Amino acid sequence: MKSTKKIILIILLFINTLNFTSCWNYREINEVAIVGGMALDKNKENGRYIMTVEIMLPEASDGLNMKPEVYTMEGDTLFDAVRNFIAETGVKLYWSHLRVVILSQDVAKEGIVPVLDLFIRDAELRTDVWLLVSKDKTAKVILEEGTAKIHDTVSFHLHDMLKTEASISKYKGVQFWDFVKTLSEEGSSPFLPTTELVNKKKEKIPKIYGTAVFKKEKMVGWLDGIETRSLLFIRNQIKGGVISIKNVTDFNTDVTLEIFKSKTKLKPELRDGKLVMNIDVVTDVGIAEIDSTQDLISDKGREKVKKDAEMLIRKQIEKVIKKVQKEYKSDIFGFSNAICRTMPKVWKKIKKDWEEVFIELDIKVNTKINIKESALTLKPIKVGE
Repeated sequence: MKSTKKIILIILLFINTLNFTSCWNYREINEVAIVGGMALDKNKENGRYIMTVEIMLPEASDGLNMKPEVYTMEGDTLFDAVRNFIAETGVKLYWSHLRVVILSQDVAKEGIVPVLDLFIRDAELRTDVWLLVSKDKTAKVILEEGTAKIHDTVSFHLHDMLKTEASISKYKGVQFWDFVKTLSEEGSSPFLPTTELVNKKKEKIPKIYGTAVFKKEKMVGWLDGIETRSLLFIRNQIKGGVISIKNVTDFNTDVTLEIFKSKTKLKPELRDGKLVMNIDVVTDVGIAEIDSTQDLISDKGREKVKKDAEMLIRKQIEKVIKKVQKEYKSDIFGFSNAICRTMPKVWKKIKKDWEEVFIELDIKVNTKINIKESALTLKPIKVGE
């Protein structure tokens, strides 16, 4: 009896092994159109969505090499536009390799809940896709007219730039899941990086620089690259980049500092019954470049650089906070999270009126710069007489 059971078990295992030798939903590469990027616009005349996709199609010669092509389709809804592509391409779109989604200003200002809903409900769409807002008139122009230097596809070019954000710190890549997470938090609002085409000789290169500010699900304004860096300082998301100091005090020369690491702590407190947000920023840097032969490596020179850098960062942080408070009235800094985490009773009292509280919130910024090194040399370049 036992031997019979063993034989049956072996047969069943063998049958299962045969079933697992291929993917259950496998499709030939020439049966699908692989989507690398998507751009979303709105037709102002009829209110329909305009969806543009950059897809990779197999070369006719061998079917192994892929070439990018751009297609545009309209639909009453986003899903309607997706299905309408089949009539244009002749094959179903394959979304598993989608890298970036570019939103037009019209779509972003109107509210991107329909976009989020499509991604949540469709099993083929990935939640780790990068989201961007186009600063050009449309989003589709990025895919239609953009040219990429390294990759043949604009989508992969944007994808690579978003992955290397740490070395620049003038934009912040945001993936779909992260945007939804911030959107669901009480008092907080999300933000997205912005992209536009830049003319270089005879080419139009997609550039990522700056931030689109949202108030909940609707875009309300912009931050430039320097303002974005200040935003990242506040949110403790600085991982690198450079700081340029113009006309260092007493030396009248420019210095470039490379950021090694930075740590920011948000400390809300009540002072005489009034809520105050303390922002403490400690940043380790190195002297990357000195624009003269003057000795800024000495103790005196380094102290001047340190003080000027601390003042510059503090003023830039204060400036961007005031701008967002007065113009956009949107907490993209995470102040509400800090209050909720450290002062839950206070947050419970003010959360219903958070917008009004945020606008008038007192800010105290403290910055500290630690100059760790001066690259490969400890001395400035000397020029002979």
